[in-house]
Amino acid sequence: MSDDKQDKLPIRCPQELANGVYANLGIVNYNQDEFVLDFIYLHPNTKSGDIRSRVILHPNHVRRLVNTLNNQLENYDKKHSKGDNNDDDDGLPPITLNFN
Repeated sequence: MSDDKQDKLPIRCPQELANGVYANLGIVNYNQDEFVLDFIYLHPNTKSGDIRSRVILHPNHVRRLVNTLNNQLENYDKKHSKGDNNDDDDGLPPITLNFN
C-alpha cells in the first residue's frame, strides 16, 4: 500500500457550515500568542455589521495560511488573469488591520 493512502486525513463539513458565509470585511487582531481573524458582513447603506465568523490561530498557522493564500492567488492569477492586474487600485475597500 502506498504512503499516499496513509497520509489522507478524513475531514467532514457539517451541513450547517457547508454553504459558508459571506463577508465583505476582515479585521485582524493579535497578541503574543494568537491571531484573531474576524470575518464581518457590513450591511448596505448602514454603519453596522455582524461578525459572521471568528478564527483564532497560532502565529505559525498564520504563516502557513499566508503562504498558502499567496500560492493559491498566484495560481489563480496565472489561470484567470487578463494581464491588467493593478493591485493598488482594485476598487475594493481595504482589509482593516487592528494591531493591539
